Amino acid sequence: MEFIQLEKNMREAVNKIEEIGSQLATAKGISYQMQKQREVVLAKLAKNFVGSMASREMEAKATDRYMEHIIGTGEAIEIEARLKAQYCRWQAQYESCRSLLSMEKAKTNIR
Repeated sequence: MEFIQLEKNMREAVNKIEEIGSQLATAKGISYQMQKQREVVLAKLAKNFVGSMASREMEAKATDRYMEHIIGTGEAIEIEARLKAQYCRWQAQYESCRSLLSMEKAKTNIR
């Protein structure tokens, strides 16, 4: 592979790492918030029911609002995981190009 093409591929990887890294940071924040809010949502919903705390929590967990939150949390975690995979892919692409570029430069210096 030519130096120019390797450098082009490295620049593309750097741009993708920055772009996806920003998206990943946002997704992680949303995922973290959704996971931490689960107990808050449950507590707010449980206040609407009577009985022991265990029975109120069980009733709250059966509500559509709680299920929506759980589904939304799952989606947020999935988005985070997909972005992490893309981020790692571009990091690997960058490292691969960097290694190949180093090898090509070493070959040129040997001759």
